[in-house]
Amino acid sequence: MKQIDIGARKVASTYGREAFMTFVEKGGNTMVFETDSERLVAHMLGFDPRVRRIQGQPFAVDLVDGLLLRTQEQRTAARRKYAKRKGASIYTPDFYVERADGKQIVIEVKFGEFIGSDADHDRLEQATRVLANYGHEVVRLVLPNVTHHPLRNNIGLLHAAAQRPDLFPSERVIDRTSELADGGARTLFDYARGLELSVNVIPSLIVFGVLSIDLVAHHIEGRNPMRPAYGDLDHLALMERLLQ
Repeated sequence: MKQIDIGARKVASTYGREAFMTFVEKGGNTMVFETDSERLVAHMLGFDPRVRRIQGQPFAVDLVDGLLLRTQEQRTAARRKYAKRKGASIYTPDFYVERADGKQIVIEVKFGEFIGSDADHDRLEQATRVLANYGHEVVRLVLPNVTHHPLRNNIGLLHAAAQRPDLFPSERVIDRTSELADGGARTLFDYARGLELSVNVIPSLIVFGVLSIDLVAHHIEGRNPMRPAYGDLDHLALMERLLQ
């Protein structure tokens, strides 16, 4: 666990929390999180075509001296230094993201209508000012907190599909998808029947840019609308749609 849990805020079981481990190639393969929702976000960022690299709990931010604390020794020293100080002194982001365009983003994950107390907002504002000096943008990503929301199911399906390069569609499947669209195919069932494929294979066609669906609005289910993606992966770029 010590080798896997490299985040700035340790989440090992000795801290009284359950550890959630997962595989995300853009995160250096194995990652560990405090909550299953953070694991869900990691999966989402993992197949987002605009994301090049991610890191969970990448560093701590010294809100007083305006420094990034990257080592355990630095974080321990800062906590001792500010032990008796009132107010926020240290902030640890949930994620650090490097996008393909070079942009560096720090993500704070929130859930549903609860986006934090006044103290949380103040701490985030202080961290935003510090991180701006390092060229990092700070954003708040808000996940829906209802278990039946399409995102929760869709992200899991697409993450699993992304781990199956052996299911990359053939030229025949790609060409046939365009023919089906021209012939009036509009739903997942239409394409599954026309391609003579199990509906379980459809997430692979979505993650590899053959088919497209609004992943925030619709479950990946039979009667929901679907269209050819023609190689475009914009439907997988979900991060910006969840920012507040």
